[in-house]
Amino acid sequence: MSRVKITEFRAKKILLGDAYKGIALPKNVIPKTKRRYVLKVDQGIKKRFKQGLVAVDIPTSKISHFITRWKKKGFTRFLAEEFVPHKLEEEEYLSLERVRNGVRILYAKEGGVDIEAHPEAVASYLYISSDDVLDISERSGIPKTFLTHVLDAFEKEHFTFLEINPLIIRDEQAYLLDAAALVDSAAAFLNPAWSSVDVVEQSAKHAVEDRVKALQGTTAASLKLTVLNPNGSIFLLLSGGGGSIVIADTVALKKAAGLLGNYGEYSGGPTREETYLYAKEILSLLLASRAKKKALVIAGGVANFTDIKQTFAGIIDALSEKAALLRKKSVKVFVRRGGPNEEAGLDSMNKFLITEKLLGSVHGSEAPLTIAIEEALTYVKP
Repeated sequence: MSRVKITEFRAKKILLGDAYKGIALPKNVIPKTKRRYVLKVDQGIKKRFKQGLVAVDIPTSKISHFITRWKKKGFTRFLAEEFVPHKLEEEEYLSLERVRNGVRILYAKEGGVDIEAHPEAVASYLYISSDDVLDISERSGIPKTFLTHVLDAFEKEHFTFLEINPLIIRDEQAYLLDAAALVDSAAAFLNPAWSSVDVVEQSAKHAVEDRVKALQGTTAASLKLTVLNPNGSIFLLLSGGGGSIVIADTVALKKAAGLLGNYGEYSGGPTREETYLYAKEILSLLLASRAKKKALVIAGGVANFTDIKQTFAGIIDALSEKAALLRKKSVKVFVRRGGPNEEAGLDSMNKFLITEKLLGSVHGSEAPLTIAIEEALTYVKP
């Protein structure tokens, strides 16, 4: 079984049928009305909102503006839906995943973009047959009619995973504000309600993304990279998924997401050579950016087993090759990191940056996780 992503438009169309009024763009046309819309890139991108790939509560006159901007980043599929005004406390979370002995259902009364920060609020249920629906509905509070309908569609259309977050339920009416779905590609010959045209790439194509993806295929470590803004001012060399999310969130909260050139992370103990190759790709993005003032942020939480001295040696190797160009473009490097061999790694990085006149700042685990990104923002902002 190969699990593939389908568009949010198709997933919701399957779940809601004719009741769903979303508009797939550019295939269709937005009607000229005074309604407000939510506009999104519909290509299986994770954490779209945090990457600036969702526009909320906008008039039809602004839709072309966002689509033009996203097309320049390489995206080709978009989704427009009528904006549903609601309170944050109405947002719920629901996911279904096919497991060995049935369908695992996760549900939280409090959903939204920060659901991952509150795993204790998520309840788990196991669905084996239709006899389980009433019990799960009563224990969770999910309306039985809605839960039955979702499970029926999940089974009939060969879904392997479905996440609805946020989900809003008012009486018996359900609003699926955001959805992500995976299907079993082996079931395509059974003529489900989705087809190959609904299967999407997870990200826009960029040469650097392709090279990092190829590099990922050669190592047991985790190396991920998404290009956000080729002409950004801040480029990120982050380690660890949790810490990298916090750092990116800090930029968004300061309403400066547009300054970020990339997002991604390296973790899982990459070697010096692997870190060097990964850092080279990020530096190539930074140097190609047309931003007037630029910074590199090397940051992350406190690692459990990734060797700071070893990975920093790889980053220094990459920086050494481009030091003259970085100086010429007045790039500064801001660092915050912790973990095994932290002191030796930070010391070598600090000495190198001073020698090459690239020093922004260097901090260890005693400093707040967000300090490097905050200092970088101060540096690049007019």
